[in-house]
Amino acid sequence: MPVVVISDASPVRALNHLGLLTLCRDLYGTVIVPEAVQEELRRPTTTCCAIELSDYSWFEIRRPSADSRDLGVPSELDAGETQAIALAMELHADLILIDERKAASAARGLGLTAMGVLGVLLEAKRKNLLDLALPCVDRLVSELNFFVSPALRERFAQLADE
Repeated sequence: MPVVVISDASPVRALNHLGLLTLCRDLYGTVIVPEAVQEELRRPTTTCCAIELSDYSWFEIRRPSADSRDLGVPSELDAGETQAIALAMELHADLILIDERKAASAARGLGLTAMGVLGVLLEAKRKNLLDLALPCVDRLVSELNFFVSPALRERFAQLADE
């Protein structure tokens, strides 16, 4: 049975920046992205280029049918995070890819399994899809201003056996 994976914008942007967007396909087959996230990804940021998900066959775009407020999704999250969590709840997703601490915490509080891009990199390393994962983390920190505490970097290095 295929896994149902939903993604917010940040993991997609980070993997695209690293040239590793195919990890989504290789690890999960299809990744479902809400319309609000697709629109967010179409706009470049100061550190990341725009991404057109329709160029990648392994992304499926969907709109949640349920109202996020009825599902208990916190109202202070942005539109992409809100739709990603709502869609994950609606589809009984196995995993939601989401990096922002408040949004990931909200997802977990609603019973979802949440993982950020560091988890994706670690999973890819464990499945031999990456030779080295720690240099990817260091690039995210130096090139995208990704926040990774020294303790988290050390823990990641241990888990990645690097």
